[in-house]
Amino acid sequence: MIRKRIAPLVLAVILCFGTVLAAGQYAREWTSTYIKPGVIATATERLLPTLFQGTILQSIALQYPNVVPMYGSSEFDHGGKYNPMRLFADRPTGWTPYLVGQPGCTDIIQALFAGAQNLRGKHVIISVSDQWFHPGGVAQKTFAANFSALQAYEMLLNPDLTTATKRALAQRLSQFTVIQNDYPVLERILMHYGQNDPWSRLKEALLWPAGRVELASLQIQDALNTVNVVQHLPAKEIARNAAGKTHRVLHAWPIMLRQATAAVAKNETNNPFGINNQFFTQQIKPSLKKFRNSALNARLYPSPEYADLDLLLQVLHDEGAHTILLIQPINGRWYDYTGFPKQQLRHYVKLVHAAAGRYGVTVADFSGHAYDKYFMDDPSHPSEKGWLEFDETLDRFVHQTS
Repeated sequence: MIRKRIAPLVLAVILCFGTVLAAGQYAREWTSTYIKPGVIATATERLLPTLFQGTILQSIALQYPNVVPMYGSSEFDHGGKYNPMRLFADRPTGWTPYLVGQPGCTDIIQALFAGAQNLRGKHVIISVSDQWFHPGGVAQKTFAANFSALQAYEMLLNPDLTTATKRALAQRLSQFTVIQNDYPVLERILMHYGQNDPWSRLKEALLWPAGRVELASLQIQDALNTVNVVQHLPAKEIARNAAGKTHRVLHAWPIMLRQATAAVAKNETNNPFGINNQFFTQQIKPSLKKFRNSALNARLYPSPEYADLDLLLQVLHDEGAHTILLIQPINGRWYDYTGFPKQQLRHYVKLVHAAAGRYGVTVADFSGHAYDKYFMDDPSHPSEKGWLEFDETLDRFVHQTS
């Protein structure tokens, strides 16, 4: 009698569990029907967190051989028409970047961006900023604003990553309170993932059914968010991007460099720091004196960020990506005014090079451009001229390693 009652209950649980898992996968497939020509480029131009913290649009974009994922942070808001998304729109040199990032997207977040995707054989650009590398590492609130539980689950299920890589990432992620507070099942899976003792393996196995259900719900949420955003994208821009103006040809790099330099020069006339006029007037001039020697005690090492960079490069190595690290310069004149220790900057660059060397990664080191006139837009971001110089180097990297 008891068996007769238990059997249907077990069957019902299995069917319910299977339905939830299938719903997550179906939602992703359903979403792909909304991704018409021009949608990916239009969505990427807006750098929408609801999309890059998901996985659907990135996965679809990366299926195109001429799309190059580029992971970075606040520098993506700069560059004007020389921002790579705009300069390389319509693939004038044969490729276009897929920009992923916003302020606060440091190495550990980029490791999730990359770890949740299939990047085998892809060119990958990683933009690195000195602002991430300080003794405290990424702040809990900053991490929380950029974290994606969906990407964490997808990373754990990525067959290209070794158990050792996943375990190292899991241990690092479990240190953040947003996971501890908001995703208790995921946190416990991360704590026990890949451990050698039988008790941890048993706990992980028991947790995964609940984790799979949570993953399916996150996939459904990602699908709904993606469709909602796509439906509100401007139809004219989608049509423009879908047209694919492949006839567009870039001017020669020296010509564009002269144009970019002239454009920046017009907007950097009211201060000696290489900062655009509006930013200087609004953000710095009212409190200029307080900034003098304000960074004498600033430190870029030791920092957890170097271990996070190692994790990112480990992910990309496992996935077989062709990676370039773009080291952005600092604004030398402004850093001198604040008294930032130059030895700290030199050692930071040395440590980033060392990490790249361990994984055979190409480095585009622009740290020597700290005093180049018109290279920077403000105390820490590249100008149109700066971005154009980045673009030329990145274009050469994509073609040399194709």
